[in-house]
Amino acid sequence: MSNDKIWQEYIEKNFDKFISSLKSDDFISGKKEIINDKDIDFLETKKTYDCLRKIITQDAIKKLQNRFRAHKHRENRGIKNLQLKSHSLNMLDKFKAQVGADTLEEAIDFLLSPDYREYEHDVDLAKQRLGEGNFDSTELMLDSFTKRLKNYDRERLSLIIELAFNEGWRAAKQTKKRTGNPRQEALNQSDLYNSVVKLIARSVSVD
Repeated sequence: MSNDKIWQEYIEKNFDKFISSLKSDDFISGKKEIINDKDIDFLETKKTYDCLRKIITQDAIKKLQNRFRAHKHRENRGIKNLQLKSHSLNMLDKFKAQVGADTLEEAIDFLLSPDYREYEHDVDLAKQRLGEGNFDSTELMLDSFTKRLKNYDRERLSLIIELAFNEGWRAAKQTKKRTGNPRQEALNQSDLYNSVVKLIARSVSVD
């Protein structure tokens, strides 16, 4: 496929999305504008850029150039399968929506490709929003947390979980109470739980 053909298919599909992603200072007028795609020549990249340079800044043009360059690279290198767990795919799909990526491939480019370095702020903001959201599973929550730990700390975490399980097992055998909230009362009496709560409170007071 010729370069101009790739360009035509890409820009016709992504033009409105790209323009809507621009901020006020990306426009020469200093305020956001609605651009009618009928006023833009999409037949050749040079003609398209010449039309856009009358409306948006050179930095905005560069953003479009970089995104198209990455798209063209994806088109030329072919497609390979990538296996992801459902919750990881869900997180990537949410990230894709946050940054306005066209495909999951482009979402990965937002994270890794130097062609998308201008979007670093958008990427950081999307990651922050996703981090503040609820985890879809305990497995995902643990995976996200343990990746921040060193191997030694992961081993200690495994031991703590084992201790907590054994403590809960013993408490379950001993308690006969069924009124009130026996589970919460048992939790409040847990030495391991109380130790962690105290450590957290101490850390907050220091901060």
